[in-house]
Amino acid sequence: MYSAYMVKLTTWLKTAACTLGLLGAAACGDHGQGTGDVTDVQHSDVKDQTIGNCWVYASTGWAESLVLRYTGDELDISESYITYWHWFEQITTPAHGERRVSTLKDEDEPELKTGAFWGVAGEVMLRYGIMQEGDFIAADAESIRSSRQRQARSAINASLRNGELSDPEKRSDPAAVRAELDKAWKLSEDIVAALDQTFGPDVATTLYDRVAPDGVLITRPADYGVGHLDEGGVQRRITLADAIGRANSSGSWNVRRGDYAWQRTRYPSSASRRRDFQIDVQRALHASQPVLLSWTVDFNAMKVNKFEAPPSSPGRQGGHLVVLEDYQINDVPGHGTLKAGETVLDSATLEAALAPEAKVEFFRIKNSWGEDLAPDNVEELAGYHDLYMTYLDGPITKCHEVDGDSCGRKTQEAPWKNSILPSDRFVTAASGTCDVASYASNCSGNVLQWCDGGTLERFNCVDGDWVCGTSASEGYGADCVDP
Repeated sequence: MYSAYMVKLTTWLKTAACTLGLLGAAACGDHGQGTGDVTDVQHSDVKDQTIGNCWVYASTGWAESLVLRYTGDELDISESYITYWHWFEQITTPAHGERRVSTLKDEDEPELKTGAFWGVAGEVMLRYGIMQEGDFIAADAESIRSSRQRQARSAINASLRNGELSDPEKRSDPAAVRAELDKAWKLSEDIVAALDQTFGPDVATTLYDRVAPDGVLITRPADYGVGHLDEGGVQRRITLADAIGRANSSGSWNVRRGDYAWQRTRYPSSASRRRDFQIDVQRALHASQPVLLSWTVDFNAMKVNKFEAPPSSPGRQGGHLVVLEDYQINDVPGHGTLKAGETVLDSATLEAALAPEAKVEFFRIKNSWGEDLAPDNVEELAGYHDLYMTYLDGPITKCHEVDGDSCGRKTQEAPWKNSILPSDRFVTAASGTCDVASYASNCSGNVLQWCDGGTLERFNCVDGDWVCGTSASEGYGADCVDP
């Protein structure tokens, strides 16, 4: 066993020896220790969506990943809670005067929309905060698949067609809408009371510039640290709210303002610009940042749990948002292939992977389709998929509905639509930092992580023929242990 204590001691001794000139230049080179240069992103558990709200699952996974890396705490954010408020704003004009984040499919024949984007999820979190899975709906915490979401959608659509909410006057009354939503979601009396206490039965206020009342299990994105900066001896805490940023303008939810705000960027059309874009994605992954990827799924292309190439004919299609985990790349100068799943800590190797001539083979994604599928049927990768560049670059035949024909019009398009990427200032604040007050040593795959004075330190246990696991030694927590 190689303990976290011994890893830290070895790192300190090596630093001292390099400072004193006792080791050669090669031994003292930058190997990425403590820099965050790891092609591995920490993720919370995989879940399984039941309705078309992948954007909620990807956005909560993104938020959970940011918090996990900084604090070591694994959140379990309720997707149902975000979906509840997304529906609320579709049905009625928010009483607090903000512009609605979404509207119904058709006001004359009203029906809920389940689809949206990362920026909408962020805006909902800023307005209404975050609840943990079991706090909002206890049953959701007991399964990776929420049956309550499907049931609630059916109930609300029925109410919109011929029930309480079929009356436009009722839909203009936030209190009446809240009451129907509470009933459809089968919320407990305690949760209804907590929502009333926080926002009012008519949702007369939000959490934009206030905190939730004491004792209410609702937290703001501003309450979660995801990084920090030391400026003139003063430590500035960077929060999840900073990562979300503010809407650029009323209704422009996917363009965010703020020094640390993540931004949606469209995938280019030219080959040279595409490689530049991929390099930006790689840099973010090297900093262990959970990049989001928006793409068009064509299920005819799915073979053996992978999307390797465009299908010969279009199948069932739809937009999808996922979080990136890793990538595999070929033709890396001096290294050949860097394989997905094999963590790289050497900064020179990672820099070589950014060469223009290097070719990304595939990106590995955390999906929201449950745990039944995994790349190469590897059990540890249950819930992840590999998206090959031969598919993402396409083109595929994209179907567009015309007069009831689901493929009445066809276009040739690249499946990769856009990605949500961190700003440079956010990467600086998040890379290599941790909340020393709450961080405990933990494992990211086989990489042991611990917090040393606010700096995130890392050691690849595989380099010592160990694996990262739970230490039997009291007080060590996660450790490098014998396999």
